[in-house]
Amino acid sequence: MDFLQHFPYDNIRDYQEQTLQLLTDNWEKYDVFCVVAPTAFGKTAIAKTVLNAGHSASYIVPTNMLVDQMLATFPATRTLRRMDSYMCAEWKRPCPATKARLKSFCKGCKCGNDVSNAKYRNGPGVYTYHAYLAHRLYRDVLIADEAHQLIPMLQSMGEVVLWQHDYKYPPSAFTPDKILRWVEGLPKKKQETAKLSKLLETLKSSVPDYSVNRTRREFNGKGTTRGQPEERDCIVLSPLHARDEAGKMWPKGSVKKIILLSATINHKDIEALGLTDRKVAYLHSPSPIPAESRPFHIEDITSVSRATMESSVQKIATIVNEVLTPRHEGERGLVHATYQMADMFRAHLTGPRYIFHTKLNKKEQYARFLATPGSILVACGLYEGTDLPDDLGRWQVITKIPWKSLGDPAIRAMADRDPEWYLWESAKTTIQAAGRVCRHENDFGRTYCLDKTFHKLYDDGYHLLPQWFRDCLMNGTIGDTP
Repeated sequence: MDFLQHFPYDNIRDYQEQTLQLLTDNWEKYDVFCVVAPTAFGKTAIAKTVLNAGHSASYIVPTNMLVDQMLATFPATRTLRRMDSYMCAEWKRPCPATKARLKSFCKGCKCGNDVSNAKYRNGPGVYTYHAYLAHRLYRDVLIADEAHQLIPMLQSMGEVVLWQHDYKYPPSAFTPDKILRWVEGLPKKKQETAKLSKLLETLKSSVPDYSVNRTRREFNGKGTTRGQPEERDCIVLSPLHARDEAGKMWPKGSVKKIILLSATINHKDIEALGLTDRKVAYLHSPSPIPAESRPFHIEDITSVSRATMESSVQKIATIVNEVLTPRHEGERGLVHATYQMADMFRAHLTGPRYIFHTKLNKKEQYARFLATPGSILVACGLYEGTDLPDDLGRWQVITKIPWKSLGDPAIRAMADRDPEWYLWESAKTTIQAAGRVCRHENDFGRTYCLDKTFHKLYDDGYHLLPQWFRDCLMNGTIGDTP
C-alpha cells in the first residue's frame, strides 16, 4: 500500500511525506502506529490519506467540532452524527422518533442514508468517539485523532456517580475517611446496593482501582428543564485505567490496524489502552513551528500546593498584574487555573481586561473573551481543545502544574506502583496547554509557567517529554524589560 499516492493535496510537507513513507514501509510489520504529531503538523491530511487509500476505515475524533472541521475541508467524507440531531422535515421532530412511529426511516431521509452508509457499507468515514462506539463502526483500519483523549473518555464510561440529592450524604463528607464513615454508618442493606457496595470496597481497599472525589457536575435529569442542566453535588468513582473498556474500541478480528494521532502519546498511553500485546511502532515528528515562536518560560515564582495556596495566588496575581498584563498590552491572554484558584484570583485580578467563568457559563464567557480584544480569560479546564491562533491568543500563564492529588488514596497507590504514570499524566496536560496560543507555522505565542514544581516534572520526567517540547523551554524572563 503506497500511501503517498493518496495524499489529498498537491503539495506535501517534508515531515508528512516522511510519516506516510514510514507507514507504507512498515504497514505489514506492525498493528499499531503512534504518530506523535505536534500542533500544525497537519494530522487531518494524514487521516484523509489513509481514508483515500483503503475502503474499510474509520476516522474518529473527540468532538463534533472536529467532525465539522473535517467536513468543511473534505465535504464528501461520510459521517454519522448523534441520532437525535437529525430532524424529520416532514414530521418536524427528531428522525429516531419518526422511525419508532413508522417502523422505518422516511424515503430519502438523511439520517437513514447516513446510518446505512456508516453501518452497512463499510466505507471510510469520520465520526465522534461516541458515535463510533454506539454503532460499532469497526473497520479494518481505525484512525483516532487526539488519541490521548481516548483514555479519559473510556475511563468516564466506567464511572460510578452518587448524587447528593439521591444519597443524602452529609455536607462534611468531603475526604475519603469522612465518606467512609458515612457509608459504614448506613444500614447493612443499604451498604449492599450496587453503587454503595462499590464505594465501600474502594474506600477500604489498600490498592484501589477507583479514585473517589466529591465534586459538582451538571445534572440534567428529573426535576430539571430539558437542555438546562443544573450544577449539583455528587461523589464520583473514577477508574484509574481504561483497560477494562478499551477492548470495545478495537475488537481483535474486527480492527486490524490502529493509527493513533496525538501530540502527546507514548508507551504509557499504550499501556493504559491495553495495547501492549500488539506490535506497536512510534513515528515521531518535529514541530513545524520554530521553537523561538512558541517559547515556554520557566519562572521560579512559587511552589503551588494546598498548604501554600493563598500565598501562591497572591504572588502569581502580583506577577500577572504588574509584569505580564502590561507587557502584553492589547493582546489576548489566558491564565490557566483550577476553579479553586480562580475563585481566589477574583479578589486580586480586578482590572477590566480580566474575564472569569464558572462551570455553567464557560461557553458564554469564552465567547466574550474571543469578542474582546486585549482581554484576559482566567481559564479553568481549558488546557486542551482551545484553538487561539494569531491575535486570538498571544500569551498565557500556567499557574499550577496539574498534578493529580496524592491526597486521594487511589492516586497515591497508583503513583507508588507506577511513578512514570504519575509524571506522564501531569506532563501530558502541561504540554497540551503549551500549544493553545501558537497554532500554525507563522504564528507566535508565549507561555509562562509560574509554578516551581515544573522542575520536578522536568528532572524526573525528562525522558517522557517529547523533543519538540523540550526545544521550546527557556529560562524565566520575569523582571526583564518588555
